[in-house]
Amino acid sequence: MIFNVGDNARAQAKAPHNLFMLNLALFHLLMTPAIIATGVGELGILLPLALSLAVIAYTWRRANGGHNQAFVCAHWQLAMRRYRLLLIAYAVTAVLLLLGWLLTQGTSDPNMRDILQTVLLRIAVMPVVLMVMVNFYLESSALFQATNGEVPDSALRHCPSHDIPPLSG
Repeated sequence: MIFNVGDNARAQAKAPHNLFMLNLALFHLLMTPAIIATGVGELGILLPLALSLAVIAYTWRRANGGHNQAFVCAHWQLAMRRYRLLLIAYAVTAVLLLLGWLLTQGTSDPNMRDILQTVLLRIAVMPVVLMVMVNFYLESSALFQATNGEVPDSALRHCPSHDIPPLSG
């Protein structure tokens, strides 16, 4: 649906998508490889995850906060729906890491254990890597929609009544 909204509403609607893109770029594509390359350790890898989860919590709070415009509300809801995809990828990765850890516990040779851990770690992170790429595409599209005053009809479900008359249905 296309809404007739001003520049201020468009800027407010672009905010969740810009925040999402910043989260993906900073915490997933820059910070995580940097932490792996510097050898900070296994606990260091939790820092980008914790920061990303903090951004997700902030977005959730804003998405469920009162918005006086359905257009802005819908874009916060849209960003939150896409964060759910990323959270599912986090969960799949956690399960794969747990399975990998369980598999390596049965190996008595320390060299084989290291090899298995390395291989299984690289396999386990693939759901998150793939979802980051998918979300980059989806959020780029959402930014374009917010700039043009567009909202997917499904995103309006959890928003206040349509306070802005649509240009087209």
